[in-house]
Amino acid sequence: MERLTIRPQLATLDAEVPSGDWLYEIKFDGYRILAQVDDGQVRLMTRNGKDWTHRFPELAAALARLPVKQAVLDGEVVALTADGISSFRELQEALSHGDTGDLIYQVFDLLQLDHRDLTDNTNVERKEALAALFDRSGWKKDDEALVRYTDHMRRQGPALLDRLCDMGLEGVICKRADGRYRSGRSKAWRKVKCIQHEEFVVGGYSQPKGSRSGFGSLLLGAYDEQDRFQYAGRVGTGFSHTQLEDLHHALEQSRSDTSPFAERPPDARGVRWVTPSMVVEVEFTERTRDGVLRHPAFRGLREDRDAAEIRWQRAEQTLAPPAPQRPRPASVKRGDAYVAGVRISHPDRVLYPEQGLTKVALARYYERYQDWVLPPLINRPLSLLRCPRGLDTECFYQKHPHAAISADVPRVSIEEKKGHADYVYVTKLSDLVALVQAGVMELHPWGSRVDKVERPDSLIFDLDPGPDVPWDEMRRVARWLRDDLEVLHLTGFLRTTGGKGLHVVVPLRRGAGWDRAKAFARAVCERMADREPDRLTTKASKALRQERIFLDYLRNGRGATAVASYSVRARPGAPVAVPLRWDELTPAMRPDRYNVDNLGRRLAALSEDPWAGFDDARRPLTLAMTRAVGLKDKEV
Repeated sequence: MERLTIRPQLATLDAEVPSGDWLYEIKFDGYRILAQVDDGQVRLMTRNGKDWTHRFPELAAALARLPVKQAVLDGEVVALTADGISSFRELQEALSHGDTGDLIYQVFDLLQLDHRDLTDNTNVERKEALAALFDRSGWKKDDEALVRYTDHMRRQGPALLDRLCDMGLEGVICKRADGRYRSGRSKAWRKVKCIQHEEFVVGGYSQPKGSRSGFGSLLLGAYDEQDRFQYAGRVGTGFSHTQLEDLHHALEQSRSDTSPFAERPPDARGVRWVTPSMVVEVEFTERTRDGVLRHPAFRGLREDRDAAEIRWQRAEQTLAPPAPQRPRPASVKRGDAYVAGVRISHPDRVLYPEQGLTKVALARYYERYQDWVLPPLINRPLSLLRCPRGLDTECFYQKHPHAAISADVPRVSIEEKKGHADYVYVTKLSDLVALVQAGVMELHPWGSRVDKVERPDSLIFDLDPGPDVPWDEMRRVARWLRDDLEVLHLTGFLRTTGGKGLHVVVPLRRGAGWDRAKAFARAVCERMADREPDRLTTKASKALRQERIFLDYLRNGRGATAVASYSVRARPGAPVAVPLRWDELTPAMRPDRYNVDNLGRRLAALSEDPWAGFDDARRPLTLAMTRAVGLKDKEV
């Protein structure tokens, strides 16, 4: 088979969907691949000419059955989630483990057919020929096919983009209906994204802090029109532990004594420079006017790209607009901001240094996702983790409000051993934003509400893994706990913690007191630990938790708390505690998978609340249940 010489046509980034006679296709998030088929032989080539046939053996075998003598197809190899959304992260996971059997080749163009060159045919004509080829193959009507036809629309491009963004998809590709196929970047093909993400080249890395391994953040750049390597910012979140180790090892092999950037990046103390050869893909919210990324998150390594071809790509609207001017009361200091009517002092104070997340950005996170955050949080006494000056400074837990917390945030008086004490709670968005203004970085609600503090309405089982506990073991034990609860006629709902563990939350009808709730939770956990003492423990001692999962029932005592759903955590990368469906507890899931940067994409892709039916699942904690786990009546 002769080596393929065609180079792919590339789309130009645009801020708006063009109008007129265009074809509109879903933009996929995967690896661009040209497929060459010749008498049953197949070659799969990346956009920069690398032969990756060996990396996609199942796709090559499927393409070999295509009913043609010869063809060249253009498309994207993707990994699809259960929601049908292409996930670059899952694609990389599949490739790193050699588990490529479920990958899909989304074909959107046909460049040659039976030795006829179709590149001078219009986009419409080539799509018609491609559709006819898929009809002959039988794949077009096969939802399980590994090779799939990419359909298009010919009108209503802006409406399609809105719908795709609502679904959490990448965006839309726009192609002139009468356009011909021309290698290289062209305005006849345009891409409009729901989420900003681009490829960048790594020019250096910072040292890790605390318990983090590998590196702290990557310094990113791209080449301008004069071939100068320009600084584009840092990315320090979105990495798995394995990626931190693997990327660090690769970077160590390309260490350099001098900075590759045209101008020295800011705050470069302790940075280790590297030869700019590694290409990564990064997601971000916007760019500042000097081109530096805001809120970047790592998406994956781009082995299919060469560093020299990574150029600045910016649609005009991706630049950060100037902050709107608004009248300020005389008492407000210059630079203050407002969110939900609450004044945010020091809005540009960086709370999460690795990703540049500021105080006002955290407040706006809660404003944006208030419909998810507030319902399970309202009217619950709160314990608060405060870091007034950010993650790299002193953080402390606070149960009782002091002067730093606005008097407008409601309080409830709760009896304690030494008398009554106030706790704060929230009833609306402005209360929550006021807590952010006071430096609150984590929210930990009670398992009861202020109108009946002594009657918990949920149980929380915290699965906390010791060192070296594999993720598959966490998944197994979580499902085992769920099944045990179902036998007791209780429903467990799953939540990532944003840390290392998982929560299984059980909705209750208010009736039983704290003592019964805690005793019941302890008995459930002890029954499990007794069956597998080498793998599970109910003892909090860290010495007893090596290679074991700590089944923490202590969250169910009076005054004990657990992190709230959708609360940001005071951890590097700003991870978020996120409710899941049980079918999402996959090998690719991790307790810190979601963060402030990628949560929006997840929520937009949901067809319903992962905890739909939570209130309907409430059951009373009965004496029959407590007896079933071995508790005697006098113990509860």
